[in-house]
Amino acid sequence: VDYLIAIFAIVLMVLGLLVIFSVGPRVAQFENSQSGSNFSESYFFVHHAFAVVLAVIAMVIGYFLPYAKLEKISFKILGVGFALCALVWVLGKIGASGIVTCDEGACRSFHLPVIGLGFQPVEIVKIGLLLYLAWLIRERKAQKALDTKQFWLPLGIITLLIALLVAFGLKDFGSTVVLFAMIFAMIFIGGVSLKQIGIALLAGLAGAVIMIVLEPHRIERLSSFGDNYHVKNSLISLGTGGMFGVGLGNSIQSTGYLPEALSDSIFSIIGEVLGFVGAFGVVLIFALIIWRMISISRRTEDPEEKFFVVGVAAWIFAH
Repeated sequence: VDYLIAIFAIVLMVLGLLVIFSVGPRVAQFENSQSGSNFSESYFFVHHAFAVVLAVIAMVIGYFLPYAKLEKISFKILGVGFALCALVWVLGKIGASGIVTCDEGACRSFHLPVIGLGFQPVEIVKIGLLLYLAWLIRERKAQKALDTKQFWLPLGIITLLIALLVAFGLKDFGSTVVLFAMIFAMIFIGGVSLKQIGIALLAGLAGAVIMIVLEPHRIERLSSFGDNYHVKNSLISLGTGGMFGVGLGNSIQSTGYLPEALSDSIFSIIGEVLGFVGAFGVVLIFALIIWRMISISRRTEDPEEKFFVVGVAAWIFAH
């Protein structure tokens, strides 16, 4: 066990629980008053705590899973991830709202009614990509075929599937960016020539421009950045917190002013209740996690595991 990474992860999880505990009741009250729902004051905290428990269980299971066995089924994991993404896309198109969760025209996750949580299959794609690409780089590097079609053909097919299923199908531009960041970090560390990386980067940028142009809401996001309601209230939230914050339980922005206070905007809420010190602390912990992963990758003798660790660091950094 790398105890530093474990400690950093636990600190972030505890911090998240504290913030949700303090803000959840206000969000519940607002939602109940606006939509007629019946959320209890502890609903969001209990919901989040359950997700944290599942995460810890997954972390323990993941620790005991032998890497060699995962590597052998990496292609299958990636395939299952893509297949589930396609299934979410199709179910969203036919309006299967009880099975998939759709928000603002995008269907990205399965709805798990028993435990009340959503599940995004793109996360399986990320894990499958990490395992398969680490194996592919190691194999082609050993065969001295890293700059040949034996390497670029399977990688090209994967990138096309990401563009088709994740970017266009699920309309998840954020995850698409993360997946490509993982790919570029791994092939750079893997030793692919800078010329070929440059060509791939240009192709990726061209694809990104096409994806932005084809989806009007993405153009709106870029053109209105810094000038829309959500961003303005995020800045107000961060500014209100000052150096040390307004304190847990005293958030104002979470009472309907800041959209998605418990998810997309949670960092702004942290800045409000814990101030610059708390917000900087969160950024610092993430930076330390990434630094620690890079340090581990340098000490790892197995090249495949080295590429895998770099991919995980890129995954977190891109988010």
